[in-house]
Parts: sequence; structure tokens; C-alpha cells
Amino acid sequence: SSDYQSGGGFSDVAVDGNTDGNWNNGSVTATYQSSKDPWWTVDLENGYLIESIAVWNRNAYSERLADFVLTISRDGVDVYTYTHAGVLAGVGTANEIKLSQPVTGDKVKIQIFGEERILSLAEVQVFAFCGSEITPSPTSSPSIEPSIKPSIEPSSTPTVCFENVALGKQTAQSSDY
Repeated sequence: SSDYQSGGGFSDVAVDGNTDGNWNNGSVTATYQSSKDPWWTVDLENGYLIESIAVWNRNAYSERLADFVLTISRDGVDVYTYTHAGVLAGVGTANEIKLSQPVTGDKVKIQIFGEERILSLAEVQVFAFCGSEITPSPTSSPSIEPSIKPSIEPSSTPTVCFENVALGKQTAQSSDY
């Protein structure tokens, strides 16, 4: 991981809620220009039942996000991989990657492969079912008390809700621009 910095492109701006793809407005990531196989990742801190991921490209140099691989992992094990061939279309709009089946994950990684590559992202939104957070098991001795959960009456009009669980979470990338 390189420490070279020239005043921008930090990994955390991809989860700041700002989808503006203009580099000069300070909300676009970038890895160092001589990176080999650069990557970006967000730690969701807990597991969530992920339904889709929206990736926003920058408005210039959109080819930097060509041929990327998106991976969802849980406890260090890859549980879902999506490979995007070509340049991400629709600069300035969300490119939704809808999972064929929801998966539980705690990290999302985007990577491009090759020599002398720069990875740039405007925003990454990870949409999970509301209330699907799975916290890690406690490290203390398990309780022998029985767990009783109250029954919940079904709603007459069930509502499906999704939340962006990546917003403001801890990020990292292979290098900073």
C-alpha cells in the first residue's frame, strides 16, 4: 500500500453519500497511478443480508472502472463474485448490481487487474434488507438461559425495505493517489 498522496482520492469518499463523479468536487476515490491490481473495500462491521450494490463511476476517465470484479465476503470467505466486462455505463447514474439471490456479507471489495491501473469510484452503496444485521457471536461463555422471542403478527401489507449499509463505514484501498 502506497503512502503517496496529492490531496485527494481517499477511499472513504466512496461511502460519503455524495454520488457526484466530478474529481474537482472532492468525492471520487483514486489509487496511485502505477498500481498493479488496485482494489477498494468497505468493512460493513457486521453481516447483512445484501440484495444489491450500486456503483457510481466518475464523470471523466470512466474507463478506469473497466473490467472490474466485485466480491462480497463473510468472515474472510468469498460468498459472491460479480465480474463486469467493459466500461461501466451511465456516468453520473447508479449502476445497480442486483444479486440473483441475497447473500449475507460483511465486506465488499472492488478490484481491477493489470499493470499501471488506476481505480476510481464516485460512490458505492450496499443495499441490505432493513433489520438484517447479524452481529458477531460474543466471545464470553454461552448462556444456558433459553432464548424466547415474542411472536410478531404478520402485517396485512408486508413492506420490503432496503438500507445502504455502507454509508460512513470504514474503507481502505490498495494505495492513495
